[in-house]
Amino acid sequence: MADASRRASTWLQRARNSVENLQEWEDFTKGLFDAIQQQLRASHVNSFLDLSEAEKVFVLQKATKTIQEGDAYKALTSQVSTCLEKEIYHQMAQEMRCGGPVTNRMPLFLTHIEDGMMTLLEKRPDLRGRLHSLFNQTLPARLRGLMWRLYLSDGKAKLEYLSQMAAHRATSWKDREISLRCQALLDSEPTFKALKDSKVAARHLRNVLSYYHKLHGTSTPLREEDYFLPVPLLQTILDTASPSVLESTVSVSALLVEEFLTFMKLQPWLPKCCTSQDPNSASILEEVASLLEEMDRDLARFLQSMYIQPEEDHKEALLRGVRHVLQPALGTLFVGYLSMDTVLYIWDQIILGLEQPSYNCLPAFATVFIILLRDQLLKCQSTAELELTLKAQGLTLSMQGFQDMIGKHFFEELYQHLQRDSHEAFPIHDPTQAFPPWNYRGSQTSAPPRTRPEDRRRMREERVLQQRQHGERMREEEKLQTFRKEELKRQQDTRLLQNLEAATRKFEMQKSHLEEQLSQERQFRYEIQTTAQKQISRLQDEVNRLEEWKMPSLETYSVGSLVAPAPSPQSQVPSHASQLHFSLAETATGNSTPRTSDRENKARTLTLELLKQMMATVSAMFHGSNAEAREQLDAATREHLQNYHQDQTNAKIEIFGYEISEEEIEDIPEPRRKHMRAKLEAIIRRGTEARYKAQLVACKRNYQNL
Repeated sequence: MADASRRASTWLQRARNSVENLQEWEDFTKGLFDAIQQQLRASHVNSFLDLSEAEKVFVLQKATKTIQEGDAYKALTSQVSTCLEKEIYHQMAQEMRCGGPVTNRMPLFLTHIEDGMMTLLEKRPDLRGRLHSLFNQTLPARLRGLMWRLYLSDGKAKLEYLSQMAAHRATSWKDREISLRCQALLDSEPTFKALKDSKVAARHLRNVLSYYHKLHGTSTPLREEDYFLPVPLLQTILDTASPSVLESTVSVSALLVEEFLTFMKLQPWLPKCCTSQDPNSASILEEVASLLEEMDRDLARFLQSMYIQPEEDHKEALLRGVRHVLQPALGTLFVGYLSMDTVLYIWDQIILGLEQPSYNCLPAFATVFIILLRDQLLKCQSTAELELTLKAQGLTLSMQGFQDMIGKHFFEELYQHLQRDSHEAFPIHDPTQAFPPWNYRGSQTSAPPRTRPEDRRRMREERVLQQRQHGERMREEEKLQTFRKEELKRQQDTRLLQNLEAATRKFEMQKSHLEEQLSQERQFRYEIQTTAQKQISRLQDEVNRLEEWKMPSLETYSVGSLVAPAPSPQSQVPSHASQLHFSLAETATGNSTPRTSDRENKARTLTLELLKQMMATVSAMFHGSNAEAREQLDAATREHLQNYHQDQTNAKIEIFGYEISEEEIEDIPEPRRKHMRAKLEAIIRRGTEARYKAQLVACKRNYQNL
């Protein structure tokens, strides 16, 4: 690495000498000198040397910005590019002559550019803002390590850690627990395979997390997300550090502590990102929900349907879904959810904008993260499966997919925030704010107050920010009103459709209920008619049997047979049977024909009376003997019909999941329809038996209580 830096310094110095000999350089310096003189005159400064070092830098920057759009600056930039390219090719030719032919020159060309950039950045760390031009690009490992060290350097924090370590006070009281958790994390996480094989990775993680826990001075253990955050920093250090640094465990741990503490300091909301009460996390999630609704409405509706609660706004449901899905990933800045290369690429973009308060790329990457997993998420059936899919399928996402989506949808806005200071128009000099020329009359009065340029700039930024916020607020309100109108219209349409479906369903239910009652009434009438017909037939048989029965005539008996035998002692008293015998004989001999006719009339009358009594009994059984009994019978009948209808509805819901209509049952093919009807009858019978058993138990309990 030292040889590469030395070679880069050589060709950079040659390029600098070539640029200084150009005519374009002279034109540029002349224009810059004129701009500086103009700034000095506007500031009432006699000489540039009268300024302090900070003021000199300020005047130079101001003068440079005033001529950046001029022809001299553009011509010089073009010549500088030409000189750099020429020197790089010259250096490549020398290396190929010494080391042999090279089949592919592009990697060698890019290597020299990388060496030159790193050499300039090491000499001039204040030029790190130029790295903004590498936004959304894949950085080489060495350039990434240097960029992270430039943005995350904090010598004070590093010295404090080394002093604490020398005094053996750099460990937490939970050091053993932290050590075991770090080793378990490296062994279990599939994205940490490269660190798993390292013998010192777990020790470095233990050192930084133990010291971080000690600095907080809390009795609670570290959050689960805290174990993930130092991993990308450690991976970059191990990939890019020099062998002398890697040989020392203390040096690596000190560098890791320095970068980790600086990163957490520049992102103070990060430890709270996993809690829903943090306003920064809420704003990020709200922006993700808004972007998701704008870019993929179907996926947004799917998340709403998975997390919506009764009587809740769809926007709140979407925000809850985004929070449940993304908060764990945002808490670790995607560490453990994406491959290590993709995580390092995302962290490159985050670290590039650490010094820009208006820059925040997390909502963009979180939105892209969900959209890239769109197909897998739409197949999920539950919220738990949805959250597990992000953890499992996120490892399959590539860095190229994120780069394409960011370049297509978010590049211009994010790059504009990154370049805000460099592209922002420089404050224009306001003559009214300068002191007027001296005169005698003016010296007798106090000088008018004037504002400082930074105050005017701050007020102007506040006005621009207020105007932008007002415009965004108006757009949000307009969008919200449009959404509410659409939602109201959709709810009205849905309500009308539901009412129509309910009316149709109620009509069908009433129709089927009436048809069922009619069928039951027909069956009931048929059974009554059959019973009455049987009773009539039986009575008719009785009448016929009575008609066929006749007493024997007197001609059939002989004279001798009419002579009574000798009376016995028991027969001295005339019995009722003998009297009846003689009375019957007299009736038979006296007038047999009229008596037979009377008997038939009496039998018919008796039969009719019996039939009337039977019909009255049947009517009393089925319709009640009086108005009160009929009302009770009707109430019992209605209750039985209602119970039967409820049993039938419950059976349909138990089998089909909803109250299926008779037409839908008829549409079922015959073998399955017969089976379904049998199951319906069995379930209805089971419900009826259960209800009767419950009634019997209740009656028995009431009887026992009495």
